[in-house]
Amino acid sequence: MADSNNSDASFLRRALGVFGYSRRALELVWTTSKPLTITLGLLTLIGGVLPAVIAYIGQLIVDGVVTATQAAEPDTRGVLLLVGLEALVVIAIAATQRGISASQSLLRALLGQRVNVMILEKAMTLELAHFEDSEFYDKLTQARREASSRPLSLVNRTFGLVQNAISLTSYSILLFAFSPWAVAVLIAAGLPSF
Repeated sequence: MADSNNSDASFLRRALGVFGYSRRALELVWTTSKPLTITLGLLTLIGGVLPAVIAYIGQLIVDGVVTATQAAEPDTRGVLLLVGLEALVVIAIAATQRGISASQSLLRALLGQRVNVMILEKAMTLELAHFEDSEFYDKLTQARREASSRPLSLVNRTFGLVQNAISLTSYSILLFAFSPWAVAVLIAAGLPSF
């Protein structure tokens, strides 16, 4: 039992430690390009809400079809408008994903350049003996190689986690009207396994 509590505490510490690194990586990305970081954040928020919007419009379409089948003079125009609206939201999701990819590519290039400049500036302050040490030189080379991928990857995973949390919350709001138990099942399914 004590081992289980220690492993749970260790998992929680590691999980929260990732957010500490995410904060530092986000600060680095933010200082690299504020407009691109804001764009990436906004597109992430929009991408998190739009799937629930599609589900809600789908519900309205189904309700409209059921009402139309029971009416003497069905309102097909309203249902067709909803189908068109749903198509626009699907297009918006595709555009959001493309925007996120474009923002990530631009940030990767800018961040790689900025981190390489930072590494070179730091290297200029070092003595020749540091560069003669093969272990130090390997670490320096590895840092330059991973300059753009590591911090941005951490930021992308953090934004992805936020996007999934927004989607989960949006679906929970929609499902609550259907059944509070469905929300509990959705939240339980979304929790990571230990």
